[in-house]
Amino acid sequence: MPAIALKGVSKRYRVFPSQWDRLKELVSLGRLDAGHEFWALRDIDLKVEPGTALGVLGRNGAGKSTLLKVVSGVVQPTTGTVEVNGRLVALLQLGAGFNPEFTGRENVMLNGLILGLDRREMLERFDEIEAFADIGEFMDQPVKTYSSGMRARLGFAVAVNVQPDIMIVDETLSVGDAVFKAMGVQKIRELRDSGTTILFVSHSPTMVNDFCTEAILLHKGNLLFHGETSEAADRYQALISDATAKREERTRADAPTHAPKAREPRGLEEDRPAFKGDAALNGKGSNFRHGTGEARIHGVEVLDERGEPAEQFGPDEEITVRVHARYAKDVEDSVIGIVLRNSNGLEVFATDTFLEKRRLRKRSAGERLIVDFSFRAPLKHGVYSVAAGIFDQRNKDLYLDKVSVAAVFKLVRPRGRGAFAGLVHLPTRVKIHEPDREPADRPTD
Repeated sequence: MPAIALKGVSKRYRVFPSQWDRLKELVSLGRLDAGHEFWALRDIDLKVEPGTALGVLGRNGAGKSTLLKVVSGVVQPTTGTVEVNGRLVALLQLGAGFNPEFTGRENVMLNGLILGLDRREMLERFDEIEAFADIGEFMDQPVKTYSSGMRARLGFAVAVNVQPDIMIVDETLSVGDAVFKAMGVQKIRELRDSGTTILFVSHSPTMVNDFCTEAILLHKGNLLFHGETSEAADRYQALISDATAKREERTRADAPTHAPKAREPRGLEEDRPAFKGDAALNGKGSNFRHGTGEARIHGVEVLDERGEPAEQFGPDEEITVRVHARYAKDVEDSVIGIVLRNSNGLEVFATDTFLEKRRLRKRSAGERLIVDFSFRAPLKHGVYSVAAGIFDQRNKDLYLDKVSVAAVFKLVRPRGRGAFAGLVHLPTRVKIHEPDREPADRPTD
């Protein structure tokens, strides 16, 4: 039995140019058509299995908020059916259901009963909720005396401590200070790891890759994709890049044109490595490559400390990612960057020429460029992919070209070194202090 199942779900709204138009149609009893229909969702078929952490990606107006409201029961779909199996908590408007005349303690009990817990269960969990909210003596004061932050903290504490089967999380949720936010994120991760089904709405592909097990992409009310988080993130980035490119094209079309000055090609520094192209990159489909075409990634090499192509490295070895690019048009301000992802699609490292303070000057049509990124990677052993891109310095959403998987290499664990937890092994000094032992009793070595 799925945790959430949507079949043929659509949601239609009536949209009016102004409130006056809405009123005119209302008083005419429908005889006057002063508005138009807007479909926020169209024929959504979606099945979410228990224990899934589902990322929901989409641009503004894609239908994300409407989808959450439909799943949580806040609004009813115009067509289709919605099935939700289990206790659902939506972290959307925290504390919105609190009675302002009741104390925090009374509202906690009331909310728990509404969510289906009995009084005994709520009494068992109350101390944990109170400690998590950390609002002190205000727990026994009327909620109408709370600040908006205190109300949200209490609502969050109730939501995450009633052991929901399904949780809806909005990334834009802002609750309390930095410490409380960190506690909240950790608690949500614990719920995810314990098997709670989570719908995580975000504008950040990186956050979705990090937190979710699969993802969907919404666009103009339609479900474009449901599957692996990395592919959903790439498709979402392609949508943003395409929309930004079209907006930039309109801006340039309206701007006066000036003939560019001819510029002599400038040679590369040091030993000037040969420009190389990789025919395999040209075959990348639109799911793994997108951009305006004003510049093009022609090749990406992974090199060892001798400058030779290599497929595997130790964590202490220097790795060089060499990007070969060519400009198809004159470009004023561009940035070349790379991203490393692990086998789960999690972004573990990213840098670019702007971040590293190596600004790229204006580039002319036909000009070629080779950029080396050299670094050591004290990461967990495994396979890592390299993404490479060229984007507009003024707008990081405008990709001239981006290849999601341009190269792959493997990190191996050196002999004699044990495995470590986490993603990265940071250089660490360990010093032991023994205040309860006299200096003479301490081991000499």
